[in-house]
Amino acid sequence: MRYAHTALFLVVVGSLLVTAILGCKPKEENTSAKPPPPANAPTKVEAPPEPAATEATPAETTKSANPTVEIDTTQGKIVAELYADAAPKTVANLLALAKEGYYDDMAWHRVVPGYVIQTGLGPEKPTILDEVNTHKHRPGALAMAKPGAQPGSSRLSAPDSASTQFYIVLGDREKTRHLNEEFTVFGQVTEGMDVAEKITQQDKVKTIKVSKADG
Repeated sequence: MRYAHTALFLVVVGSLLVTAILGCKPKEENTSAKPPPPANAPTKVEAPPEPAATEATPAETTKSANPTVEIDTTQGKIVAELYADAAPKTVANLLALAKEGYYDDMAWHRVVPGYVIQTGLGPEKPTILDEVNTHKHRPGALAMAKPGAQPGSSRLSAPDSASTQFYIVLGDREKTRHLNEEFTVFGQVTEGMDVAEKITQQDKVKTIKVSKADG
């Protein structure tokens, strides 16, 4: 009987030891989870969104490279842009004459109120080719004058005969539209149109200065 109790005691003690050993087995780590980054690893920063592009205004996208002249008269100053892009030879001719002082102290010999004022002399300088373009005769337009056509011609003027004389348009398009096909428009008044309208045959061109060179 004593041996039976001893055996039972040993069985119970063994069971307790097995249970204790199993209970102390370390818990397996879940290796599927991503480890945290090292303390000194760079952190990815989301870049701020790009600002929306602003559409450029016409003033920002188009800058004229055409020259500008100041026509100083006894009535005041007239400023004009010259269309070197549309009439390059005509503009170059006028700029050369202005730089040599050709127009200094010259009369406005033709003044037709509400129509045109005109300066320059007869073709005493070399003539230039016509450069008729898409610019029209409108108030403030600068255009080259030419001698009249030969009798019996269907034209208003002799082709390629412009030299030094130019005029500034005062009248509206209806009064001057017949000039568009034959006379080269090479500029436009940008300031001083009120001065041009005051000009009489007693007034003069004091000088013509280039205030902004081409390009």
